[in-house]
Amino acid sequence: MAKTNADGSKSLGRGDLLAIAIGNVIGGGVMTMTGLAIGITGRSIVLSYIICAVMVTIVALPQFFLSGTIRMNGGFYTQAAMFGGKWFAGLYSVVFVSYFFGATMYSASFADYVLSAFPEINGKLVAFGILTVFVVLNLCGIQVAAKVQYALVIILVIALLLFTGFGIIHLEPGYFDENQFFTSGFTGVMSAAALLSMATSGATFIINMSREAKNPKKDIPFCIVVGTVIVTILYIGVGVVAAGVFPVEHVAGQNLSKVAREILPAPLYIFFIVGGAMVALVTSLNANLGWLQAPIAQAAEDGWWPKIFAKRNDKFGTPHYIILTIYVLCSVIILSGMNVGDIANIGNTLANCVQVILCLAIITMPKKIPEIWKRSQFHINDKLYTFLCVMGAIVSAAFVYYECLEIHMNYVIGILVYLAVACIYPLIRQKFHKVEIEVSYEEA
Repeated sequence: MAKTNADGSKSLGRGDLLAIAIGNVIGGGVMTMTGLAIGITGRSIVLSYIICAVMVTIVALPQFFLSGTIRMNGGFYTQAAMFGGKWFAGLYSVVFVSYFFGATMYSASFADYVLSAFPEINGKLVAFGILTVFVVLNLCGIQVAAKVQYALVIILVIALLLFTGFGIIHLEPGYFDENQFFTSGFTGVMSAAALLSMATSGATFIINMSREAKNPKKDIPFCIVVGTVIVTILYIGVGVVAAGVFPVEHVAGQNLSKVAREILPAPLYIFFIVGGAMVALVTSLNANLGWLQAPIAQAAEDGWWPKIFAKRNDKFGTPHYIILTIYVLCSVIILSGMNVGDIANIGNTLANCVQVILCLAIITMPKKIPEIWKRSQFHINDKLYTFLCVMGAIVSAAFVYYECLEIHMNYVIGILVYLAVACIYPLIRQKFHKVEIEVSYEEA
């Protein structure tokens, strides 16, 4: 079994994992997507956030039960390999790489906030610079990145609480004007909920850090639930304020800095921009770079990618070639000048396609590891577990459908081409290279 650190120790405790989970969820989503969602559905964004949270929880439930049963050293990739079979594992190894769009979006969104204060600065260089900082941080080891994450998340939560607290007293007198709600009907509410899935989901991604966790079967399910609850409560408050300080048409498509400028005293506004908006984005960037590593490394160990990607740094225990490859991919998109909204929509749609795939794969868990499943602290009836997996797949598919309504057809075609390549790649790879699926899970 591959080791985590250079000395083989496990690094991450419950507090570290919770900070990573919260930081991964609160990021480009709430800061960038809130204004876009208001443009779609108006002040019923609060309903969209609630619907989104419920749907995200449905998708997360199978992961909750599975993460409480075994330690998955390859994270989501281990799930695909164990429960979906060899071809499915290869397909997933390709689709999973698309999550680098998240790191790109967080970097580009960070640059947008810097530009709102300093419009003369080159946004591409800012995005490239912040990406570089956190790539270096992750190259120095997961424990270093986790401790930085812990401190940043505390600052982030304080900033969002300040935004909500000051914002409540600035709500428009006509807040409940019916013309400000359901501006695109029920379809708008659902499209906004699908868009916000990037803002609300993300806690389950700490499963990809099972390899580094000290007690994953207890700590990861705890962090999935508690992280999602904390974030949802914060988002409801943010949604009410963001949509209620101005008429909807003045906020639609804007990031939260416009509202914050009106409701916060100057020192607190600066704190919100730096400690809230910017920190939210970099905590998500940091988390994204962290949990991308293990599944790709495990796929490389199995043979789906060149073996060099499984190589770890002797000093820090990090898969440095993976981190540097992600760095290159993100940098290309950043320097191309691609629109932040397009990056978010493409990444979000692909992410939900991944969730459909995973929910269908892990249906077979009770049959594949029946004895371990029976000993699980979260064991439930097999039929109920299957039902939850199917519901997770349906909800993820619904997210994909509503997201596709909001993006250009060219991007939809591009996504379909990418998925087609993902289906064909495993067949080609197995023909010319040796692929052996390693058992990468533990009951302990």
